[in-house]
Order: sequence, then C-alpha cells, then structure tokens
Amino acid sequence: MKRLDRILAVLDPTTEAQPALAKAATLARRCGASLELFVCDFDPSMSGHPFFDTDKLRQLREEFVSERLEYLEQVADELRTEGIAVETHVHWDNPTYRGIVRRVEESAPDLVVKDTHFHTLLRRTLFTNTDWSLIRTCPAPLLLAKPGDWPEAPRILAALDPGHLGDKPAALDHDILEWSELLAARMGGELHAVHAFFPAAMIAATTAMGGMPLAAGATTADIVEAERRRIAGVLAEIVAAHAVAPVRVHIEQGAASDVLPRTADGIGAALVVMGAVSRSRLQEVFVGSTAERTLDRLGCDVLVVKPADFTEKLPF
Repeated sequence: MKRLDRILAVLDPTTEAQPALAKAATLARRCGASLELFVCDFDPSMSGHPFFDTDKLRQLREEFVSERLEYLEQVADELRTEGIAVETHVHWDNPTYRGIVRRVEESAPDLVVKDTHFHTLLRRTLFTNTDWSLIRTCPAPLLLAKPGDWPEAPRILAALDPGHLGDKPAALDHDILEWSELLAARMGGELHAVHAFFPAAMIAATTAMGGMPLAAGATTADIVEAERRRIAGVLAEIVAAHAVAPVRVHIEQGAASDVLPRTADGIGAALVVMGAVSRSRLQEVFVGSTAERTLDRLGCDVLVVKPADFTEKLPF
C-alpha cells in the first residue's frame, strides 16, 4: 500500500506563481504529510573554478544561499501556522536536475512536486530541460504541477498498459493504480483508468494478400473487437484489486499520444498518473516514446511513476 508521509516541493524563487507549492501544501493538508521546501540554484558568476575560487566568491555564494533560505523560511512560516510540519533546504548545484535528484536521494521523500508551464493558447506544455531530465532520472514519483487549482473532488486518470509494451514491468500498472487511488481517496476525488490499444499490426497481418483476410470469415471489425475483448479481460483482472468502478474503465482505440489527452479532457481530469521506464545501464535512461509524445499534450497535471528497479538503472 502506498503512503504519502513526506513531500518534497521544488520551488522557483524567481517567480511569483508557485503551482508546485500550492498543490504540495494541499496534499500535505489532506494526507497529514510533512513538507520540505527545496530550492536548487546556481549563479555561474559566483562559481569560480577549482583554481580560481576565492574567499570573496565563497562569501558571495553563502550570501546567495542564505537569501534563498530566508525566502523559503518566509513561505514555510505561513504553512506552519496551519499546523503543517515544514522544513527548508537549499542546494547550490548545477545542473539543477542533478541537485534535485541528490536531495531526493538524501531525504527520501514519497513524492516530489515541481512546477511546469502550460500555454493555454497552444494547449501544449512547455517542459524545460530540467523537467525532462527529472522525468528520466528522479527516483521518486514526480508530480509536474501546472497553474490552476484542483477542484474540490478532482478526477484522477490512471494510464495503464496491460500489454506491458516497451519493457514495462507488470507491477507498474498496480503501482500506478495504487498512487491513483491513494490520491483520489485523500482528495475526495473520482478514479478513472484508461488504456489505448492500437491493433495495427494485427490488422496488417490479417489484411495481407491484397486486402483479403487470412483468417476465414474474419473482418477488420472482428479483429478489433476481439482485441478489445481480450484487453478488457486483462484490465478487469488488474483493476479488480483496486477502487475503480467498471464504468470508469476506458478502453479506447488509437495511439496513446492521442487517446490519453482526449480522455483526460473528456472526463475533466485534474491529474493523469502514468508510468515511465528505463532501460539498461548501457543506454540513456529515458521515458518511453509514448510518454514523450503524450506528456506535452496533456492539459492537466501529470504524476510520473517509475518501476521498482528504476534506481538500479540510473547511470549516476
């Protein structure tokens, strides 16, 4: 059973809007979790080099970090008046994502929350290099928060892959559902699940030979329907152990990069929970290509969950 006892919120002291702070605080209130406010920052003009560092530069860095810590303490004091247990921490580090990952390894939070940005006109997320790097390397579940408040009873959409494509471990679907039902329960929300199936290979195989099906009497519609029934059976087994009503399990034909944003918009989801995978140490750690194509098209917050062995495959 998943727990949410400790939340790490990554803040940007250079901006006024702080979606990550607002949503991390909401989760801390609803879950009774402690909250760490964290800033990772760096100014190359104060960095010096191994052979050019000076006492003055070290003093400037200390003052820089102290200013960031003072900012965090002001924010923390407001939250402490509500009874939330809050601590603060600042890292001088570069690149930013590595500093964040180092802090995650030190403090072992159950969840990391960070801002990202959404362009309402284009309906596309503007992920930074830091965002993408954290999606690939952050060992803890990562909630990428966009501007806007959650509704009182948010709809949460769990994106499942019962075929376990892209080397996806079978346990990851259950992890996705456990996180989804935990947040839905704590937030008084409504849990949905979705799977996108795309039987293109099966259709191609059966419509070879000049468009005539190889299986006697089979049509494209028959093949698609058979695949839908097969997937429905597998999904039913997966969701049976979780708090998902059958009427809220969505099986949609099409590419996941199209289906997930469309389904999220259709049900008014405030959060999509999805998995990311890593490969061997011989390859770059990355999220699957489906996730890459999907993430920047979602109009809501995204929680990225990793397999249990994810940290074993990190290259650093």
